[in-house]
Amino acid sequence: MILGAIFNGIMAAVQNRRAKKEKEKALKILDQEEEELDNLFNETYYSDFMKRADVQQLINTAKSHFQSSMNNIQGRATVMGGTDEWVGANQRRNSEQLSSLYSNLASQGVQWKDSVLNNYRAQKANINAQRYGTHSNDAASYRNASFGSLNNLAQNFSDLDNKLFDSYGDKIFK
Repeated sequence: MILGAIFNGIMAAVQNRRAKKEKEKALKILDQEEEELDNLFNETYYSDFMKRADVQQLINTAKSHFQSSMNNIQGRATVMGGTDEWVGANQRRNSEQLSSLYSNLASQGVQWKDSVLNNYRAQKANINAQRYGTHSNDAASYRNASFGSLNNLAQNFSDLDNKLFDSYGDKIFK
């Protein structure tokens, strides 16, 4: 009975040490994930949307298209005798379209930042939930271990009481 209790205590201590090491590994991995997430968020969220390669490609393509269109308009005006007002009106229309493009891109930039922020928050919540789960499992393990130890102790006292009663009960209650 005493040797069994000692052996159970030693095994519980070994298992607790192993569990603690695994928990530390898991929390370290979560710390690394969180650091990578924070770095990626800061790099992405605080960058200039208008300087992204895809946005710059769109702007350059639009500028090239509008320049080509203006060259075409000026060539037609020269050949067909278009007025300066007609050329100016077409130039103004092209400028308005380019301005509209910039306005739409700025709006998309705001939506993009909102999306980056929402994704970041979701990932942070996931990491925090995993941390909470780790700590919750610890609490449950400690509670179960304590409950098990108390049950074992109560059972040992009950066994001892039964053995004492079996051995000395006749003498005590004569």
